[in-house]
Parts: sequence; C-alpha cells; structure tokens
Amino acid sequence: MPQNDDRRDLVVVQGDDIALREAIDALIERVTSGSDHPVMSEASLLAWRSGRGFSGLAHRDGGPVNGYAQVGRRLTTATIEIVVDATAPGTREVRHRLLTAALSVATADGTTEIRYWVTRPSAADDAEALALGFGVERDLLQLRAPLPLAAERPSVPGGYILRTFRPGVDEAAWLKVNNRAFASHPEQGAWDLDTLRQRENAPWFDPAGFVLLEIDGRLAGSCWTKVHHDRSPVLGEIYVISVDPDFQGRGLGRLLAIAGLDTVADRAPVGMLYVEADNTGAVALYTKLGFTQDHIDRSYLFEPERSRPMRA
Repeated sequence: MPQNDDRRDLVVVQGDDIALREAIDALIERVTSGSDHPVMSEASLLAWRSGRGFSGLAHRDGGPVNGYAQVGRRLTTATIEIVVDATAPGTREVRHRLLTAALSVATADGTTEIRYWVTRPSAADDAEALALGFGVERDLLQLRAPLPLAAERPSVPGGYILRTFRPGVDEAAWLKVNNRAFASHPEQGAWDLDTLRQRENAPWFDPAGFVLLEIDGRLAGSCWTKVHHDRSPVLGEIYVISVDPDFQGRGLGRLLAIAGLDTVADRAPVGMLYVEADNTGAVALYTKLGFTQDHIDRSYLFEPERSRPMRA
C-alpha cells in the first residue's frame, strides 16, 4: 500500500484530510476546465463528493497534486478512473504509477473484475493496459447531432401515451423497466431506488426532460435527458433510454429518442449520447437521426483470477 510522503509520491486519500481533498478538487476542476469532456464519470464523481464507496490515491511531485486515481466498488467489481494534469511534466509516468497502484488496491479485496476507463484512448494507453494484464473489453462511442433533429417526427399510435416522469410516483415502474432492459449491462443494470434518488436530487435533474411511454396502461420505455450547461456548446444528452424487452422490435427507440431530445432543443443546440460500439442497431438508428461520432471511451478489463498477479 502506498504511504504518505511530502515529496514525490503516492498518497492514500483519507476522508478527514481536508487539505488533500481540496487539492484533488482543484485538480479535477483544473483538468475539466481544459477539456471538452468530463474527466470522471458521474457515478465516480458522486462517490467522490459523498466520500463513500471508493478508495483514492493522489500523486504529487514536490508541489500541487498532479494526478488522482479512484477505485470504485460494486459487489465484487471495481472500476478505476484516473485524472492527470496534462500540463505537468511526466504525464505518462504519473498515470502509470497511479494505474499500477490502483490495480494493487483493487485486487486486494477479492475483486473478480476490474475495469479501467480511458477517454480518447491512444496506442500508448492500449500498450500500457495490455502490459499490465488488461484486455480491451469494449468501446463506448459519444455521438453528437445538431438540435432540433432534422428527422421527421413519427406519429404516436393509438393506445400510446407520452408523458413526463412523476417524482415520487414512477420510480418503481421505471426501475423495473430499466433493469430488465439493461439486465446484462455492467453500469446501467441493477439500479436501486437509492441510485435513482441520487440522480433525482442532482441540480441538473428536470422531470420535464424525462419522457415515459405507456402502451395500453403499461410502461414500455423512456428517454431521460440531461442538459450540460457547463459545456460549450451546451449539450442536451440522452442520459438513459430504455425499452422493456416485451416491447422491443416496434421502433420505440426512434420515437423515444426524438421525443426526449425535443424537450431540450430550446436549451441546447447540440444533442449528445453514448452508445456501445458493437450495438450496430442503435448506432444505425442514431446515424439516421443525424448523429456523428465525436470520440471513443474505452473500457479495459482485468480479471485477477485469470491474469498474472500485479505489484505496485
């Protein structure tokens, strides 16, 4: 385990170390302001701000914190995300030290799967991950399109009702559909009420941008949007879109995507979403709606029982 050091070293983040937490906050803000992409996932940022459900490692080199690695946990699965100040010297070395240390922390508690996420991965990122025993698991595409969408608006058939989400009423029904639609998804599946409530309590949450589709009185799907006012240009994101497996194959994804993005078109000139690269049907749908690829986020997978042991 890395030990605290006032010079050039890795520092274990302790919850009561206010000065270190403030230094990491400053790093996250500094790197975010110089990027057109969030430097950490929403789930990781929520954990960081709450101070629960993760292990943290900071890197400093005789001055301000210039790197931070966070190991999130969910049952026997861990997720590693790293923030490095690209303006500081030795960026690649800092990332490597943080990654090897984070991997050691993640494997210490009997974790069965460890995912490491990198935005806009390079050949160097691939080589580093593979050398440490990771394999490329999947690519997540970020797609963007001008709003409002130029696509023709589909008619809503009889028996179909589009309406907005009702906080305090629709949670149970929405969770059931979401978890059925994403049953095998490592991040989106198995949401619980606390996970949903966290998002509902976030400053960005707006039920007017959360569209539900009912068919014959039953919730069939939804499109939940999120407006990123801190981005330039302002982005209207399809945050979660899901269709209950019982209703798939009816073209509801197109109906819901258009309905959801129409709720944010007056506030965001650009629409945005994430989609798995190998989900060819969804990629084709969004391409027809006018979306093009902006960049890739890559997930690398390490399975301790199948990989060689690591040491920091």
